[in-house]
Amino acid sequence: MENQTIHSQQQEQILNLCRQIARTREIVSACVFGARASGYGTEKSDIDVLLIVKNYPSRLMVYPKMLNDVNVFFFVVDSGLFEADIQQGIIGEFVAEKIMLPYKPIINPDYLQFQEVKLKKRVIWELLENLVLEYPEMSYEFVLKPKYFMYEDMARKARLFPLMTYTFLNTFRSDLRKRNTERVMKGYTIALDQLAEEGWITLAKGTIKINKTFIKKVNKRRIRLLALFRTIQRGLLMYLLRTFPGVIRPILEDQELYFKTHKQAAEERLVFQLNASQRFLLVPTPYGLVSFSDTTGIEDFVCKLAPREGTTRMELKRLGGVLNTVYLVSFEKNGQKQRIAVKKFKDWFAFKWFPLAFWTLGTHSFAVLGQTRLEREYAINQFLSQNNFAVPKILHVSPQQRLIFKEYVEGTSMTKIIKKIVTSENKNEKDLATVRKIGEKMAKAHALGVALGDCKPENIVITKDGEPVFLDLEQATRNGNQAWDIAEFLYYSGHYVSPLANTNAAELIANAFIEGYLQGGGKTETIKKAWSAQYTKVFAIFTPPQVIFTISSICRKVGTRARR
Repeated sequence: MENQTIHSQQQEQILNLCRQIARTREIVSACVFGARASGYGTEKSDIDVLLIVKNYPSRLMVYPKMLNDVNVFFFVVDSGLFEADIQQGIIGEFVAEKIMLPYKPIINPDYLQFQEVKLKKRVIWELLENLVLEYPEMSYEFVLKPKYFMYEDMARKARLFPLMTYTFLNTFRSDLRKRNTERVMKGYTIALDQLAEEGWITLAKGTIKINKTFIKKVNKRRIRLLALFRTIQRGLLMYLLRTFPGVIRPILEDQELYFKTHKQAAEERLVFQLNASQRFLLVPTPYGLVSFSDTTGIEDFVCKLAPREGTTRMELKRLGGVLNTVYLVSFEKNGQKQRIAVKKFKDWFAFKWFPLAFWTLGTHSFAVLGQTRLEREYAINQFLSQNNFAVPKILHVSPQQRLIFKEYVEGTSMTKIIKKIVTSENKNEKDLATVRKIGEKMAKAHALGVALGDCKPENIVITKDGEPVFLDLEQATRNGNQAWDIAEFLYYSGHYVSPLANTNAAELIANAFIEGYLQGGGKTETIKKAWSAQYTKVFAIFTPPQVIFTISSICRKVGTRARR
Protein backbone atom coordinates (compact mmCIF):
# COMPACT_ATOMS: atom_id res chain seq x y z
CA MET A 1 0.00 0.00 0.00
CA GLU A 2 2.84 2.41 -0.82
CA ASN A 3 0.38 4.65 -2.68
CA GLN A 4 -1.08 5.59 0.70
CA THR A 5 2.19 7.09 1.98
CA ILE A 6 3.48 10.50 0.84
CA HIS A 7 4.90 10.85 -2.67
CA SER A 8 7.90 12.91 -3.79
CA GLN A 9 5.92 16.05 -4.69
CA GLN A 10 4.20 16.07 -1.29
CA GLN A 11 7.56 15.58 0.40
CA GLU A 12 9.01 18.62 -1.31
CA GLN A 13 5.97 20.69 -0.32
CA ILE A 14 6.31 19.47 3.29
CA LEU A 15 9.97 20.50 3.27
CA ASN A 16 8.96 24.03 2.23
CA LEU A 17 6.39 24.20 5.04
CA CYS A 18 9.05 23.02 7.52
CA ARG A 19 11.31 25.90 6.48
CA GLN A 20 8.44 28.38 6.82
CA ILE A 21 7.67 27.21 10.36
CA ALA A 22 11.33 27.14 11.48
CA ARG A 23 12.05 30.52 9.83
CA THR A 24 15.69 31.39 10.58
CA ARG A 25 16.19 28.66 13.18
CA GLU A 26 18.16 25.53 12.39
CA ILE A 27 16.14 22.44 11.46
CA VAL A 28 17.81 19.48 13.15
CA SER A 29 15.60 16.80 11.58
CA ALA A 30 12.12 16.02 10.33
CA CYS A 31 10.06 12.96 9.47
CA VAL A 32 6.54 11.84 8.61
CA PHE A 33 5.01 9.46 11.15
CA GLY A 34 1.65 7.83 11.79
CA ALA A 35 -0.82 6.44 9.22
CA ARG A 36 1.00 7.73 6.14
CA ALA A 37 4.42 6.42 7.26
CA SER A 38 3.12 3.02 8.37
CA GLY A 39 1.04 2.48 5.22
CA TYR A 40 -2.47 2.18 6.63
CA GLY A 41 -3.58 5.70 5.74
CA THR A 42 -5.69 6.62 2.71
CA GLU A 43 -4.98 9.34 0.12
CA LYS A 44 -7.22 11.64 2.14
CA SER A 45 -5.66 10.80 5.53
CA ASP A 46 -3.95 13.56 7.46
CA ILE A 47 -0.18 13.80 7.22
CA ASP A 48 1.64 14.01 10.56
CA VAL A 49 5.11 15.56 10.62
CA LEU A 50 7.63 15.67 13.46
CA LEU A 51 9.80 18.78 13.07
CA ILE A 52 12.80 19.11 15.39
CA VAL A 53 14.16 22.66 15.61
CA LYS A 54 17.19 23.92 17.52
CA ASN A 55 16.43 26.50 20.26
CA TYR A 56 12.73 26.48 19.48
CA PRO A 57 11.24 29.11 21.87
CA SER A 58 7.80 27.52 22.32
CA ARG A 59 9.45 24.16 23.10
CA LEU A 60 6.46 22.18 21.80
CA MET A 61 3.67 23.23 19.43
CA VAL A 62 1.22 21.70 16.94
CA TYR A 63 0.68 23.63 13.67
CA PRO A 64 -2.16 22.66 11.28
CA LYS A 65 -1.55 23.37 7.57
CA MET A 66 -3.31 22.49 4.30
CA LEU A 67 -1.65 20.80 1.36
CA ASN A 68 -3.85 20.26 -1.71
CA ASP A 69 -6.97 19.57 0.37
CA VAL A 70 -5.04 17.32 2.75
CA ASN A 71 -4.50 18.31 6.38
CA VAL A 72 -0.86 18.39 7.48
CA PHE A 73 -0.10 18.64 11.21
CA PHE A 74 3.38 19.68 12.28
CA PHE A 75 4.49 18.60 15.75
CA VAL A 76 7.28 21.10 16.32
CA VAL A 77 9.64 20.40 19.21
CA ASP A 78 12.83 21.94 20.52
CA SER A 79 15.79 19.62 19.89
CA GLY A 80 16.87 19.78 23.54
CA LEU A 81 13.40 18.76 24.73
CA PHE A 82 13.23 16.02 22.10
CA GLU A 83 16.56 14.54 23.17
CA ALA A 84 15.59 14.73 26.87
CA ASP A 85 12.40 12.83 26.04
CA ILE A 86 14.53 10.26 24.20
CA GLN A 87 16.97 9.84 27.09
CA GLN A 88 14.64 10.14 30.09
CA GLY A 89 11.04 10.22 28.85
CA ILE A 90 10.84 13.68 30.39
CA ILE A 91 7.44 14.41 28.81
CA GLY A 92 6.16 10.84 28.89
CA GLU A 93 7.81 9.94 25.55
CA PHE A 94 5.15 12.05 23.85
CA VAL A 95 7.50 13.18 21.07
CA ALA A 96 10.02 10.34 21.38
CA GLU A 97 7.38 7.72 20.55
CA LYS A 98 6.93 9.21 17.06
CA ILE A 99 10.06 7.32 16.01
CA MET A 100 9.28 4.09 17.88
CA LEU A 101 6.97 2.98 15.05
CA PRO A 102 7.73 3.27 11.30
CA TYR A 103 8.59 6.79 10.16
CA LYS A 104 9.76 8.33 6.88
CA PRO A 105 12.75 10.69 7.29
CA ILE A 106 12.71 13.82 5.17
CA ILE A 107 15.58 15.75 6.82
CA ASN A 108 18.72 14.27 8.43
CA PRO A 109 17.84 10.53 8.62
CA ASP A 110 21.13 9.68 10.41
CA TYR A 111 20.13 11.85 13.37
CA LEU A 112 16.74 10.16 13.62
CA GLN A 113 18.23 6.66 13.47
CA PHE A 114 20.77 7.55 16.18
CA GLN A 115 18.00 8.86 18.45
CA GLU A 116 15.75 5.88 17.64
CA VAL A 117 18.43 3.41 18.72
CA LYS A 118 19.14 5.41 21.86
CA LEU A 119 15.41 5.41 22.71
CA LYS A 120 14.97 1.71 22.05
CA LYS A 121 18.07 0.90 24.07
CA ARG A 122 16.55 2.74 27.04
CA VAL A 123 13.20 1.00 26.53
CA ILE A 124 14.91 -2.41 26.46
CA TRP A 125 16.80 -1.53 29.65
CA GLU A 126 13.62 -0.47 31.45
CA LEU A 127 11.67 -3.55 30.31
CA LEU A 128 14.51 -5.78 31.51
CA GLU A 129 14.44 -3.89 34.81
CA ASN A 130 10.72 -4.57 35.10
CA LEU A 131 11.27 -8.28 34.45
CA VAL A 132 13.95 -8.52 37.13
CA LEU A 133 11.84 -6.60 39.64
CA GLU A 134 8.75 -8.72 38.92
CA TYR A 135 10.65 -12.03 38.72
CA PRO A 136 13.79 -11.61 40.86
CA GLU A 137 14.51 -15.35 40.83
CA MET A 138 13.19 -16.50 37.45
CA SER A 139 14.95 -13.66 35.60
CA TYR A 140 18.18 -15.68 35.90
CA GLU A 141 16.58 -18.34 33.69
CA PHE A 142 14.65 -16.20 31.19
CA VAL A 143 15.26 -16.65 27.49
CA LEU A 144 13.80 -13.78 25.48
CA LYS A 145 13.25 -13.27 21.79
CA PRO A 146 13.88 -9.75 20.43
CA LYS A 147 10.22 -9.14 19.53
CA TYR A 148 9.38 -9.26 23.25
CA PHE A 149 10.51 -5.65 23.63
CA MET A 150 8.46 -4.33 20.72
CA TYR A 151 5.24 -6.00 21.88
CA GLU A 152 5.75 -5.32 25.58
CA ASP A 153 6.43 -1.62 24.95
CA MET A 154 3.21 -1.38 22.94
CA ALA A 155 1.24 -3.22 25.61
CA ARG A 156 2.69 -0.97 28.31
CA LYS A 157 1.61 2.16 26.44
CA ALA A 158 -1.81 0.72 25.63
CA ARG A 159 -2.37 0.00 29.33
CA LEU A 160 -1.48 3.59 30.22
CA PHE A 161 -3.50 5.13 27.39
CA PRO A 162 -5.92 2.57 25.85
CA LEU A 163 -6.75 4.68 22.76
CA MET A 164 -3.22 4.05 21.48
CA THR A 165 -4.27 0.45 20.95
CA TYR A 166 -5.82 1.41 17.60
CA THR A 167 -2.57 2.92 16.32
CA PHE A 168 -0.73 -0.31 17.12
CA LEU A 169 -3.40 -2.57 15.66
CA ASN A 170 -3.49 -0.54 12.43
CA THR A 171 0.31 -0.54 12.15
CA PHE A 172 0.55 -4.30 12.52
CA ARG A 173 -2.55 -5.44 10.67
CA SER A 174 -2.08 -8.62 8.66
CA ASP A 175 -1.08 -7.05 5.30
CA LEU A 176 1.42 -4.63 6.91
CA ARG A 177 2.75 -6.71 9.81
CA LYS A 178 5.82 -8.21 8.16
CA ARG A 179 7.07 -4.98 6.62
CA ASN A 180 6.41 -2.78 9.64
CA THR A 181 7.79 -5.32 12.10
CA GLU A 182 11.06 -5.40 10.18
CA ARG A 183 11.24 -1.61 10.18
CA VAL A 184 10.54 -1.32 13.91
CA MET A 185 12.84 -4.20 14.91
CA LYS A 186 15.84 -2.75 13.07
CA GLY A 187 16.42 -0.19 15.83
CA TYR A 188 15.84 -2.78 18.55
CA THR A 189 18.40 -5.11 16.96
CA ILE A 190 21.11 -2.44 16.96
CA ALA A 191 20.27 -1.50 20.57
CA LEU A 192 20.45 -5.16 21.68
CA ASP A 193 23.86 -5.52 20.03
CA GLN A 194 25.10 -2.50 21.98
CA LEU A 195 23.80 -3.86 25.31
CA ALA A 196 25.49 -7.19 24.56
CA GLU A 197 28.79 -5.46 23.83
CA GLU A 198 28.48 -3.66 27.17
CA GLY A 199 28.03 -6.98 28.97
CA TRP A 200 24.46 -6.55 30.24
CA ILE A 201 22.92 -9.30 28.10
CA THR A 202 24.07 -12.30 26.10
CA LEU A 203 22.88 -12.90 22.54
CA ALA A 204 22.85 -16.45 21.15
CA LYS A 205 20.97 -17.94 18.21
CA GLY A 206 18.39 -15.19 18.08
CA THR A 207 17.67 -15.22 21.82
CA ILE A 208 18.61 -13.04 24.78
CA LYS A 209 19.76 -13.99 28.27
CA ILE A 210 19.92 -11.42 31.07
CA ASN A 211 23.39 -11.39 32.60
CA LYS A 212 23.91 -11.68 36.37
CA THR A 213 25.62 -8.27 36.43
CA PHE A 214 22.41 -6.65 35.23
CA ILE A 215 20.22 -8.57 37.69
CA LYS A 216 22.44 -7.66 40.63
CA LYS A 217 22.43 -4.02 39.59
CA VAL A 218 18.64 -3.92 39.43
CA ASN A 219 18.03 -5.79 42.69
CA LYS A 220 18.72 -2.71 44.78
CA ARG A 221 16.06 -0.87 46.71
CA ARG A 222 16.87 2.49 45.13
CA ILE A 223 16.45 1.09 41.63
CA ARG A 224 13.08 -0.41 42.61
CA LEU A 225 11.77 2.92 43.89
CA LEU A 226 13.06 4.82 40.84
CA ALA A 227 11.42 2.34 38.46
CA LEU A 228 8.07 2.69 40.22
CA PHE A 229 8.27 6.50 40.27
CA ARG A 230 9.26 6.60 36.61
CA THR A 231 6.27 4.50 35.54
CA ILE A 232 3.81 6.65 37.49
CA GLN A 233 5.34 9.90 36.24
CA ARG A 234 5.33 8.91 32.57
CA GLY A 235 1.84 7.52 32.74
CA LEU A 236 0.53 10.77 34.20
CA LEU A 237 2.39 12.90 31.65
CA MET A 238 1.16 10.74 28.78
CA TYR A 239 -2.42 11.01 29.98
CA LEU A 240 -2.30 14.80 30.50
CA LEU A 241 -0.64 15.58 27.17
CA ARG A 242 -3.09 13.46 25.22
CA THR A 243 -6.14 15.22 26.60
CA PHE A 244 -5.44 18.28 24.43
CA PRO A 245 -7.58 18.33 21.24
CA GLY A 246 -4.71 18.86 18.77
CA VAL A 247 -2.73 16.05 20.32
CA ILE A 248 -5.44 13.42 20.53
CA ARG A 249 -6.70 14.00 16.96
CA PRO A 250 -4.46 11.41 15.17
CA ILE A 251 -5.30 8.78 17.80
CA LEU A 252 -9.03 9.31 17.33
CA GLU A 253 -8.54 9.05 13.56
CA ASP A 254 -6.72 5.74 14.06
CA GLN A 255 -9.67 4.52 16.12
CA GLU A 256 -12.13 5.51 13.40
CA LEU A 257 -10.03 3.89 10.69
CA TYR A 258 -9.71 0.66 12.64
CA PHE A 259 -13.44 0.27 13.12
CA LYS A 260 -14.06 0.98 9.42
CA THR A 261 -12.04 -2.12 8.56
CA HIS A 262 -12.98 -4.18 11.65
CA LYS A 263 -16.69 -3.61 12.08
CA GLN A 264 -17.18 -6.59 14.40
CA ALA A 265 -14.32 -5.71 16.78
CA ALA A 266 -15.16 -5.69 20.50
CA GLU A 267 -13.54 -2.56 21.86
CA GLU A 268 -13.00 -3.86 25.38
CA ARG A 269 -10.99 -6.84 24.03
CA LEU A 270 -8.68 -4.90 21.72
CA VAL A 271 -5.94 -4.30 24.25
CA PHE A 272 -5.58 -8.04 24.79
CA GLN A 273 -4.73 -8.52 21.11
CA LEU A 274 -1.49 -6.69 21.81
CA ASN A 275 -0.56 -8.93 24.71
CA ALA A 276 1.72 -10.98 22.48
CA SER A 277 4.89 -10.28 24.43
CA GLN A 278 4.28 -13.35 26.62
CA ARG A 279 4.95 -15.55 23.56
CA PHE A 280 8.49 -14.19 23.38
CA LEU A 281 9.29 -14.65 27.09
CA LEU A 282 10.55 -18.21 27.60
CA VAL A 283 11.99 -20.52 30.25
CA PRO A 284 13.91 -23.76 29.64
CA THR A 285 12.58 -27.24 30.52
CA PRO A 286 13.80 -30.76 29.61
CA TYR A 287 11.26 -30.76 26.76
CA GLY A 288 12.36 -27.43 25.32
CA LEU A 289 11.63 -23.76 25.86
CA VAL A 290 8.21 -22.87 27.28
CA SER A 291 6.63 -19.47 26.73
CA PHE A 292 4.81 -17.46 29.38
CA SER A 293 1.70 -17.73 27.25
CA ASP A 294 1.66 -21.50 27.78
CA THR A 295 -1.72 -22.80 28.97
CA THR A 296 -0.89 -26.50 29.24
CA GLY A 297 -3.12 -28.33 31.71
CA ILE A 298 -2.53 -31.63 33.50
CA GLU A 299 -4.27 -33.78 30.88
CA ASP A 300 -2.53 -31.86 28.04
CA PHE A 301 0.89 -32.57 29.51
CA VAL A 302 0.18 -36.25 30.11
CA CYS A 303 -0.88 -36.54 26.45
CA LYS A 304 2.37 -34.87 25.46
CA LEU A 305 4.40 -37.32 27.54
CA ALA A 306 2.47 -40.34 26.36
CA PRO A 307 0.28 -40.10 23.23
CA ARG A 308 -3.22 -41.44 23.77
CA GLU A 309 -2.66 -44.65 21.84
CA GLY A 310 0.02 -45.67 24.36
CA THR A 311 -1.71 -44.36 27.48
CA THR A 312 -4.17 -45.94 29.84
CA ARG A 313 -6.53 -44.07 32.11
CA MET A 314 -4.95 -41.17 33.97
CA GLU A 315 -5.43 -41.05 37.75
CA LEU A 316 -5.14 -38.01 39.98
CA LYS A 317 -4.55 -38.21 43.70
CA ARG A 318 -4.30 -35.14 45.89
CA LEU A 319 -1.26 -35.13 48.16
CA GLY A 320 -1.05 -33.41 51.57
CA GLY A 321 -0.86 -29.72 52.34
CA VAL A 322 -3.35 -27.13 53.50
CA LEU A 323 -1.97 -24.10 51.69
CA ASN A 324 -0.96 -25.82 48.47
CA THR A 325 -2.64 -28.09 45.93
CA VAL A 326 -0.32 -30.92 44.88
CA TYR A 327 -1.43 -33.84 42.78
CA LEU A 328 0.14 -37.20 42.10
CA VAL A 329 -0.64 -38.05 38.48
CA SER A 330 -0.39 -41.71 37.49
CA PHE A 331 -0.60 -43.12 33.96
CA GLU A 332 0.94 -45.82 31.80
CA LYS A 333 3.40 -45.27 28.99
CA ASN A 334 4.43 -48.19 26.78
CA GLY A 335 3.11 -50.63 29.39
CA GLN A 336 5.04 -49.06 32.26
CA LYS A 337 3.51 -47.10 35.12
CA GLN A 338 4.58 -43.45 35.23
CA ARG A 339 4.06 -40.95 38.04
CA ILE A 340 4.60 -37.21 38.13
CA ALA A 341 3.80 -34.53 40.70
CA VAL A 342 1.84 -31.43 39.69
CA LYS A 343 1.72 -28.35 41.90
CA LYS A 344 -0.91 -25.63 41.56
CA PHE A 345 0.07 -22.20 42.88
CA LYS A 346 -2.86 -20.21 44.25
CA ASP A 347 -2.79 -16.80 45.89
CA TRP A 348 -2.88 -17.02 49.66
CA PHE A 349 -5.61 -14.51 50.40
CA ALA A 350 -7.94 -16.79 52.32
CA PHE A 351 -8.42 -16.96 56.09
CA LYS A 352 -6.12 -19.97 56.31
CA TRP A 353 -3.16 -17.74 55.40
CA PHE A 354 -3.49 -15.39 58.39
CA PRO A 355 -2.40 -17.82 61.13
CA LEU A 356 0.82 -18.50 59.17
CA ALA A 357 1.49 -14.78 58.67
CA PHE A 358 0.81 -14.04 62.33
CA TRP A 359 2.89 -17.02 63.43
CA THR A 360 6.07 -15.73 61.72
CA LEU A 361 5.45 -11.98 62.13
CA GLY A 362 8.74 -10.12 62.58
CA THR A 363 10.82 -13.26 61.99
CA HIS A 364 10.25 -14.51 58.48
CA SER A 365 8.13 -13.32 55.58
CA PHE A 366 6.43 -15.78 53.24
CA ALA A 367 5.65 -15.14 49.59
CA VAL A 368 1.86 -14.92 49.22
CA LEU A 369 1.21 -14.50 45.50
CA GLY A 370 0.96 -17.66 43.44
CA GLN A 371 3.06 -16.13 40.66
CA THR A 372 5.88 -15.29 43.09
CA ARG A 373 5.90 -18.76 44.61
CA LEU A 374 5.85 -20.41 41.17
CA GLU A 375 8.84 -18.41 39.97
CA ARG A 376 10.79 -19.20 43.15
CA GLU A 377 10.04 -22.91 42.89
CA TYR A 378 11.07 -22.99 39.25
CA ALA A 379 14.12 -20.70 39.40
CA ILE A 380 15.73 -22.05 42.58
CA ASN A 381 15.12 -25.61 41.44
CA GLN A 382 16.90 -24.86 38.17
CA PHE A 383 19.77 -23.11 39.94
CA LEU A 384 20.32 -25.92 42.47
CA SER A 385 20.05 -28.57 39.77
CA GLN A 386 22.69 -26.79 37.69
CA ASN A 387 24.96 -26.92 40.76
CA ASN A 388 24.55 -30.68 41.22
CA PHE A 389 22.15 -30.35 44.15
CA ALA A 390 19.55 -33.13 44.18
CA VAL A 391 16.07 -31.65 43.64
CA PRO A 392 12.97 -32.98 41.87
CA LYS A 393 13.44 -32.52 38.13
CA ILE A 394 11.06 -29.95 36.65
CA LEU A 395 9.44 -31.37 33.53
CA HIS A 396 7.24 -28.47 32.48
CA VAL A 397 5.92 -25.14 33.68
CA SER A 398 2.60 -23.56 32.68
CA PRO A 399 2.68 -19.91 33.85
CA GLN A 400 -0.86 -19.13 32.67
CA GLN A 401 -2.28 -22.12 34.57
CA ARG A 402 0.20 -21.59 37.45
CA LEU A 403 1.27 -25.22 37.27
CA ILE A 404 4.64 -26.86 37.71
CA PHE A 405 5.10 -30.48 36.60
CA LYS A 406 7.88 -32.35 38.44
CA GLU A 407 9.20 -35.86 38.67
CA TYR A 408 7.69 -37.75 41.57
CA VAL A 409 10.41 -38.60 44.10
CA GLU A 410 10.04 -42.02 45.67
CA GLY A 411 11.29 -42.41 49.21
CA THR A 412 10.67 -42.13 52.93
CA SER A 413 9.35 -38.92 54.42
CA MET A 414 11.77 -37.37 56.91
CA THR A 415 8.82 -36.97 59.26
CA LYS A 416 8.68 -40.75 59.61
CA ILE A 417 12.39 -40.92 60.46
CA ILE A 418 12.17 -38.11 63.01
CA LYS A 419 9.20 -39.79 64.71
CA LYS A 420 11.19 -43.03 64.80
CA ILE A 421 14.12 -41.31 66.54
CA VAL A 422 11.79 -39.60 69.01
CA THR A 423 9.90 -42.78 69.98
CA SER A 424 12.84 -45.21 69.95
CA GLU A 425 14.29 -46.26 73.27
CA ASN A 426 17.69 -46.92 71.72
CA LYS A 427 20.01 -44.66 69.76
CA ASN A 428 19.61 -45.41 66.05
CA GLU A 429 22.85 -44.52 64.25
CA LYS A 430 21.39 -45.05 60.78
CA ASP A 431 18.59 -42.54 61.33
CA LEU A 432 20.95 -40.03 62.96
CA ALA A 433 23.28 -40.41 59.98
CA THR A 434 20.34 -39.35 57.80
CA VAL A 435 19.86 -36.26 59.98
CA ARG A 436 23.56 -35.46 59.51
CA LYS A 437 23.12 -35.74 55.75
CA ILE A 438 20.30 -33.21 55.89
CA GLY A 439 22.52 -30.79 57.81
CA GLU A 440 25.30 -31.31 55.28
CA LYS A 441 22.89 -30.87 52.39
CA MET A 442 21.48 -27.66 53.83
CA ALA A 443 24.99 -26.28 54.30
CA LYS A 444 25.73 -26.88 50.62
CA ALA A 445 22.60 -24.96 49.61
CA HIS A 446 23.62 -22.11 51.92
CA ALA A 447 27.11 -22.10 50.40
CA LEU A 448 25.44 -21.48 47.04
CA GLY A 449 23.73 -18.44 48.56
CA VAL A 450 20.29 -20.09 48.72
CA ALA A 451 17.91 -20.08 51.68
CA LEU A 452 15.55 -23.03 51.19
CA GLY A 453 12.65 -21.31 52.94
CA ASP A 454 10.51 -24.25 54.09
CA CYS A 455 12.59 -27.01 55.67
CA LYS A 456 10.01 -28.87 57.71
CA PRO A 457 10.74 -32.64 57.85
CA GLU A 458 7.54 -33.29 55.90
CA ASN A 459 9.07 -31.40 52.92
CA ILE A 460 12.11 -33.70 52.81
CA VAL A 461 12.18 -37.19 51.29
CA ILE A 462 15.00 -39.71 51.71
CA THR A 463 15.47 -41.78 48.57
CA LYS A 464 16.28 -45.49 48.60
CA ASP A 465 19.94 -44.49 48.09
CA GLY A 466 19.81 -42.44 51.30
CA GLU A 467 19.86 -39.10 49.47
CA PRO A 468 17.87 -36.25 51.12
CA VAL A 469 15.71 -34.36 48.60
CA PHE A 470 14.05 -31.04 49.47
CA LEU A 471 10.66 -31.11 47.79
CA ASP A 472 9.23 -27.63 48.44
CA LEU A 473 11.20 -24.66 47.12
CA GLU A 474 8.41 -22.12 46.63
CA GLN A 475 9.73 -20.00 49.53
CA ALA A 476 13.39 -20.39 48.56
CA THR A 477 15.42 -17.31 47.64
CA ARG A 478 18.94 -16.27 46.83
CA ASN A 479 20.56 -14.40 49.74
CA GLY A 480 17.58 -15.17 51.99
CA ASN A 481 17.25 -15.98 55.69
CA GLN A 482 19.45 -19.06 56.15
CA ALA A 483 19.09 -19.13 59.93
CA TRP A 484 15.36 -19.70 59.41
CA ASP A 485 16.13 -22.95 57.57
CA ILE A 486 18.08 -24.29 60.56
CA ALA A 487 15.55 -23.08 63.12
CA GLU A 488 12.58 -24.51 61.24
CA PHE A 489 14.10 -27.94 60.76
CA LEU A 490 15.29 -28.29 64.37
CA TYR A 491 12.37 -26.76 66.25
CA TYR A 492 9.77 -28.32 63.97
CA SER A 493 11.42 -31.71 64.47
CA GLY A 494 11.25 -31.05 68.21
CA HIS A 495 7.49 -30.72 68.17
CA TYR A 496 7.22 -34.50 67.66
CA VAL A 497 8.70 -34.99 71.16
CA SER A 498 6.00 -35.63 73.75
CA PRO A 499 5.57 -32.86 76.37
CA LEU A 500 6.02 -35.57 79.04
CA ALA A 501 9.17 -37.10 77.51
CA ASN A 502 12.78 -36.19 78.24
CA THR A 503 14.84 -34.21 75.77
CA ASN A 504 17.39 -36.89 74.85
CA ALA A 505 15.95 -37.39 71.36
CA ALA A 506 15.89 -33.64 70.69
CA GLU A 507 19.57 -33.45 71.72
CA LEU A 508 20.49 -36.32 69.41
CA ILE A 509 18.69 -34.72 66.47
CA ALA A 510 20.16 -31.25 67.09
CA ASN A 511 23.73 -32.51 67.56
CA ALA A 512 23.57 -34.77 64.50
CA PHE A 513 22.16 -32.01 62.31
CA ILE A 514 24.70 -29.41 63.48
CA GLU A 515 27.55 -31.87 63.03
CA GLY A 516 26.47 -32.50 59.45
CA TYR A 517 25.91 -28.79 58.80
CA LEU A 518 29.44 -27.90 59.94
CA GLN A 519 30.95 -30.83 58.02
CA GLY A 520 29.19 -29.53 54.92
CA GLY A 521 30.88 -26.14 55.33
CA GLY A 522 28.07 -24.35 57.14
CA LYS A 523 28.86 -21.30 59.24
CA THR A 524 28.69 -21.40 63.02
CA GLU A 525 27.27 -17.86 63.14
CA THR A 526 24.25 -19.03 61.12
CA ILE A 527 23.62 -21.78 63.69
CA LYS A 528 23.94 -19.31 66.54
CA LYS A 529 21.26 -17.08 65.04
CA ALA A 530 18.81 -19.98 65.31
CA TRP A 531 19.23 -19.76 69.13
CA SER A 532 17.69 -16.28 69.15
CA ALA A 533 14.29 -15.63 70.74
CA GLN A 534 13.32 -14.26 67.34
CA TYR A 535 13.04 -17.89 66.20
CA THR A 536 12.21 -19.75 69.40
CA LYS A 537 9.07 -17.66 69.95
CA VAL A 538 7.71 -18.75 66.56
CA PHE A 539 7.85 -22.47 67.37
CA ALA A 540 6.98 -22.20 71.06
CA ILE A 541 3.27 -22.47 70.26
CA PHE A 542 3.52 -26.18 69.35
CA THR A 543 6.97 -27.40 70.50
CA PRO A 544 7.37 -28.28 74.21
CA PRO A 545 9.28 -25.54 76.08
CA GLN A 546 11.94 -27.93 77.43
CA VAL A 547 12.64 -29.05 73.86
CA ILE A 548 12.88 -25.47 72.62
CA PHE A 549 15.30 -24.70 75.45
CA THR A 550 17.44 -27.77 74.77
CA ILE A 551 17.78 -27.12 71.03
CA SER A 552 18.40 -23.38 71.45
CA SER A 553 21.07 -24.07 74.08
CA ILE A 554 22.92 -26.41 71.73
CA CYS A 555 22.81 -23.78 68.95
CA ARG A 556 24.07 -21.11 71.36
CA LYS A 557 26.96 -23.29 72.57
CA VAL A 558 28.10 -23.86 68.97
CA GLY A 559 28.30 -20.10 68.50
CA THR A 560 30.10 -19.64 71.81
CA ARG A 561 32.73 -22.26 70.95
CA ALA A 562 33.34 -20.52 67.62
CA ARG A 563 34.33 -17.28 69.36
CA ARG A 564 36.95 -18.93 71.56
